This record gives sequence, C-alpha cells and structure tokens, in this order.
Amino acid sequence: MAAAPGDGLNETDTYREQVGSGVVRCWWAQRAPGEYVQRVVPDAAADVIVASTGAACLVGPTLAPALHQLPPGAELRGLRLRTEAIAAVLGLPGHEVRDAVVPLGAVLPDAAARTVAESVWRGAFPSALRPRPGDPRVRHAVSRIWRGAPLDSVADEVSLTGRQLRRLFTEHVGLGPKALQRIVRFQRFLRSADAVRPSSLADSAAAAGYADQAHLTRETRDLAGVTPTVLIRERHGLATPDVAGAVAVF
Repeated sequence: MAAAPGDGLNETDTYREQVGSGVVRCWWAQRAPGEYVQRVVPDAAADVIVASTGAACLVGPTLAPALHQLPPGAELRGLRLRTEAIAAVLGLPGHEVRDAVVPLGAVLPDAAARTVAESVWRGAFPSALRPRPGDPRVRHAVSRIWRGAPLDSVADEVSLTGRQLRRLFTEHVGLGPKALQRIVRFQRFLRSADAVRPSSLADSAAAAGYADQAHLTRETRDLAGVTPTVLIRERHGLATPDVAGAVAVF
C-alpha cells in the first residue's frame, strides 16, 4: 500500500490509515496485491479517492454496502471527510452526494478536480477546496450522536424539532439523524469485531447497543450485505468477498 502522509499509521498488508484533523477524518492509502475485492460498509463520511493512474472519484455517504473490485497492483490514496463537514467542504448539498460514486470531474470544474487529485495524492489538503463555515448545530448534533446520545435529546439540545433536525442533516450531511445513529452503532460493533479476540456475537451486540443478536444480524445484513459471522471472517482475512456483484471503481 502506498504511504499516507505522516506517521501514526494503522497498518494491514493492503491498507494504511492516518487520523486527520479539522474537516479531515483521516488520510488513507491502499495497494491491491492482486485482483482484489473489497467490501465497503457505511461510515457516514465522504471520500475523495485518487488512483496512481491519475483517475479520481468522489464516494459520498450512504447506507448501502458495496463491493469494489481493484485491478492487480492498483494503488489508491484517499481523503476522508468528517460527517459534519461534507457539504461545507464540497460546496454541494449533502443530499446531492449521497450514494454517489462519480468521477471527481462530475462534481468539480475540470481544473479544480485535477488540483484536488494532485493534492490528495501528495497527502496535502487541496487548496481548491475552501471549506465554508459549517452549521454549529450540525457539528454539535453529529458529535452527540457519535457519542450515543438519544435523538430526542440531541434535537432538544440544538433547539430543533425532530423534523427540523432531519432537514438540516439532509442539507449538510446527506444522511438523516436516524441513519447516522444506525451507522454509529454498526461502527461500534465493527470495532469489537476487529479485536484480536472478538467477543461472542451476543456480547458484541449488547456492547454496541443492539437489542439482541437478531437485531445485530438484521442490521449487518442491511449495512454490510452479509451476516456478522461472514463479515468478521472477511475482516480477519479468513474469507474473501465473492467477486460476483463487485463494481470496478477505477
């Protein structure tokens, strides 16, 4: 995998990641050792991804899992935006980039798209992206949801009704508060599943905030496309995703 900028990388054989700052959740880099299929699950973020060929794409926030197929030797580098910064950085309403997997030139002028791609490949925040001031209510609400706060409490804290909060999230994040809550809970499960010695599914479900193991199984099928057991095996390198249904991103 190609190096992401700086130190403090979390490494596997094919993927490295560095925590970002400001509007950047993380920088990451990946190299496919051979023909490679990757299961991508929702993380409430948007990624600008650049290939060694110079091709670049935007992957928006989504609730849908995907299988991405990489050609042998493919080398990718990416910039992942924080949940609350998606619209502010891209200069587009969040709902316009939800579920997007599009060439960067489809959402930015050609010259800006080239500049952004070159900067991301170098590991520098693109000067062509000038983040607008975000809505402080969105920042607060997103932060609280990531910490597990109930949605009713979050709406009260920012002096909005549930409907008003949904509209605000649709504009700034691209996902509703309930969708973000589901993703946060699922990501909490993944952290448990990625442990060297994962807990039992029942214990992992309870720790992540699911009602029971059946609830975890339903959500994992929805958000990852497979059962929890299959997903854990894949993430520990004990199984590989089926190439059927995989989409070539580059």
